[in-house]
Order: sequence, then structure tokens, then C-alpha cells
Amino acid sequence: MNNLEKTILQYLETRNDGWTWVMGTKVYSKEATIEKFKKDKRFRKLIVEQAHLLAIDLFQKGSEKH
Repeated sequence: MNNLEKTILQYLETRNDGWTWVMGTKVYSKEATIEKFKKDKRFRKLIVEQAHLLAIDLFQKGSEKH
């Protein structure tokens, strides 16, 4: 795993035990997300891509205020 993937995994591991999120029609628990993130390269790639898109969005919105 690269540094970004390790950081995302660390973030997931620090969520509370009741943490869930939705992707499409599937609801993932904290444990299921971590397990899938560790074992499924396509899933991990999807999450990393979404993190990149979120970062770009935050930077763009931050620059619009100035």
C-alpha cells in the first residue's frame, strides 16, 4: 500500500464501531469496509479515486472564497 492508501486505512480504523457508509445500494459497516479495502484492489482503487476527487473539490471551493 502507498502512503495515501495507508492514511485512508488509518482513517477507517479510527471511525466509531457504528460507522457506516453507502455506495450505490450497498451499505458498508466499518469492519466490512476495512476488510474490503485491504483485500480488494479494485475497491481500494475506487476509494483512492474518490479521495482524490474530494481533495480537488475542497481545493476548488477553498480558492473560490478568495
